[in-house]
Amino acid sequence: MATLIIFLRHGATELNERGLMQGDSPVPLSELGREQIRRAARALSPYYPVKVYHSPAVRAHESAQLVASELNVPTDESSLLREQGLGEWEGKRWKEVAAADPDIEQRRDNEGWWFCPPGGEPRLRVRHRMLNYCSRMEAEHPNETVVAVTHAGALYFFLLVVLGLEPLGRQPIRTDNGGFSVIQVEEGKLTCISLNESAHLRDLHKD
Repeated sequence: MATLIIFLRHGATELNERGLMQGDSPVPLSELGREQIRRAARALSPYYPVKVYHSPAVRAHESAQLVASELNVPTDESSLLREQGLGEWEGKRWKEVAAADPDIEQRRDNEGWWFCPPGGEPRLRVRHRMLNYCSRMEAEHPNETVVAVTHAGALYFFLLVVLGLEPLGRQPIRTDNGGFSVIQVEEGKLTCISLNESAHLRDLHKD
């Protein structure tokens, strides 16, 4: 029996809107982010999820509560869904990081899954826990659908695995705030049903 997992990226925050990397930062949703998630919840309704899981981050928890309230389902926290720890990069823009370390992009590509931000979490560990989450969901929710509220980095690395891609450069995968990707898990096999569904966000714009 297959399990359907809908990976939903949390709604936007003020740091997202300013182009800053968040990692573990305890930042709430902005008004734009709340509206993104309200719309996402309505788009998720036809899937009839039985539970909404979320990472421990404030922005993910708040997103999960909005979805669960709309769909009248319970929530549960899973640390497996947390964002990649970004260490010294938190609160910075990528261009600041690249300006301070001109070799960072080459080193990042050379190290692939073993790359780790200074003081942060290795990509390989993020990959392992996201796959572990899928295994748990298949065991706990056979023939059911669940929502997993997670983050751009964690979701991006997970989708690379599902699509058979390597973390070299920036692969053409979008993970919009309030967008969701649907993954089927059956006997340990991951199949991408849809990627970054975001039609419900089409007329929303940042100020």
